[in-house]
Amino acid sequence: MCGICGFNWDNKELLKSMTSILSHRGPDGHGYYNSKEMSLGHRRLSIIDLSTAGKQPMTNEEGDIWITFNGEIYNFKEIRDILEKKGHQFSSNTDTEVLVHGYEEWGEKLLEKLNGMFAFAIWDSTQKRLFLARDRLGIKPLYYYLDGHKFMFASEIKSILCNQEIAREINNNSARDYLNLRYVPGEETLFLGIKKLLPGHYAILKNNSLEIKQFWDVPMPSNKKDTLASKKIFGLFEDSIKKQLIADVPVGIYLSGGLDSASIVGLASQLKEEPIKTFSVGFNSTSNVDELHKARKIAEHFQTDHQEIVIEGSILDLMAKALWHLDMPHGDPVIIPQFKLSQEAAKKVKVVLSGEGADELFGGYVQYKNMLQAQPLRVIPRSIRKNLVKTVPIKLFDKVFDYPESIGSKGKEKIIDLMGSLNEEKKSYQHLVSITSNKDRKRMIVLDSKVKCENTDKPINYFQKIRKPLLNRMLYFDTKTWLPNYVLQINDRMTMANSIEGRVPFLDHNLVEYANTLHPRLKINRGVNKVVLRRAMMKILPPEIRDIKKHAFFMPLDNWYKEELKGLAEELFTPSSVKKRGQFDYYHLRKIWENYNSSKLLYGKQLFTAINFELWQRMFIDDKKIPRKPMTMKKLI
Repeated sequence: MCGICGFNWDNKELLKSMTSILSHRGPDGHGYYNSKEMSLGHRRLSIIDLSTAGKQPMTNEEGDIWITFNGEIYNFKEIRDILEKKGHQFSSNTDTEVLVHGYEEWGEKLLEKLNGMFAFAIWDSTQKRLFLARDRLGIKPLYYYLDGHKFMFASEIKSILCNQEIAREINNNSARDYLNLRYVPGEETLFLGIKKLLPGHYAILKNNSLEIKQFWDVPMPSNKKDTLASKKIFGLFEDSIKKQLIADVPVGIYLSGGLDSASIVGLASQLKEEPIKTFSVGFNSTSNVDELHKARKIAEHFQTDHQEIVIEGSILDLMAKALWHLDMPHGDPVIIPQFKLSQEAAKKVKVVLSGEGADELFGGYVQYKNMLQAQPLRVIPRSIRKNLVKTVPIKLFDKVFDYPESIGSKGKEKIIDLMGSLNEEKKSYQHLVSITSNKDRKRMIVLDSKVKCENTDKPINYFQKIRKPLLNRMLYFDTKTWLPNYVLQINDRMTMANSIEGRVPFLDHNLVEYANTLHPRLKINRGVNKVVLRRAMMKILPPEIRDIKKHAFFMPLDNWYKEELKGLAEELFTPSSVKKRGQFDYYHLRKIWENYNSSKLLYGKQLFTAINFELWQRMFIDDKKIPRKPMTMKKLI
């Protein structure tokens, strides 16, 4: 795992600056390639072949093809065998060199042969073209900037921003998406002009022209009722874990206490002779969903070498550090425990496996169940549905939906939006996953019209690509939007912030492709989610673990709100500062923290999202120079 960057001109000082700001992604070494037409930078985190033979940027024997690569190719040995039979000679045992020779042999079709997570750039000096690619599911990030004849790319946005010629302006459309969804979907970012290369895509830069093509997509569902589904899922999952346990450095597993990470630990324990190192993070709490207690039971069952990380005291500096590493604000407070988890795990391991992707693969999120349960209500006229919500006490809605009581009175507005749009699936799903109601968006988000916008192809159109049934639409939409931009964004940045390689065995593309063919009832059936995964793990996991229900990761948000977040919001948002920004209505913001107890779930999410947006602007937009290292909260306020 590494950090990569580059641009299409020669500037050694800029290249060193861009590369050094990524040092957390690769503390084990650095390298540069310079020519008049291309500059490539690399920071190395040594995982496979720790020798100097793995140094990057790497070239072929002739010195006319150069690569800077971030990721792991799990089937590189099989590809190497094929290439050696074709006459290619290797000077290292790295997967990087396989990419160089694979490009020589197959060009862009190399991507079809790769099993792994990757973002890389190959400079072909003979053809004068730059070839960039990002893995199928978006596990590894890749950003780029193109302005006329100048092109730049990097693993993180802050590396691109080292070029002070780039104006740091807010993309207004992306800001609206972030404040509504807590993340930015699609190819846009919050920085005007800086974009993401989408998952499963590659780009070719030649003659100052950028051509982007898709090489992979989640296959169209076939809705098979495969009687051998659980057996096949087990085999594909086991094969994925077997490959992802391979490393020349210590490997561990993040254990959350849920089905997904327990499944990884269970299979890994069978595949490894020595005890697996596992890590859990949590808080001193009496909550009945406390992660540490449940994870401890799983660790004891599989006799792992287990470590518990307990977060105590102030969260503000952790929050500021996480934000610097994320480059863009993130509306989920889970960034705080995830950062701390990686920070402590880094003292013992250099690679960690975790359970990201299972929810999008097997229907694990509560919104899927809620959306499906709401469908029979479509026969009731729209006006009656909405009026019914207004008259029924909010606490009764947990009989139909899995809304916690903490959604409060404000939750009615969200449910009214949902009831009013049930006959339009994509709209009603938007209402389910957003953190604001229609009224909230009109009240809170102003976003001055002077701020520049870019036209975007709204990712909600992903809903229209998949035929029914409804669950397939939701899973596809989340795999294309939520997974790479929300879930995997946290995983990559919080692990790499602490120089750890994060691996996600549920996202082996062979497993993803097969799981996508299965009938929806093998995913959600009679209110039970991840049906086929539970069946697949029947012989590995004891019933009390296998049958565990999905729940949100517990965080003491009430304590954080009372002790620090409310005071922070009052300090960040004053009538004059909010008016100057031209993005929020001050009185609605104040209403959020003054009436927090009336709707803790929604107001808590809105408050954390708004706070991070303001802190991000102070960190990355307001100052003349971007910070080259994490800032303390004291400096931001």
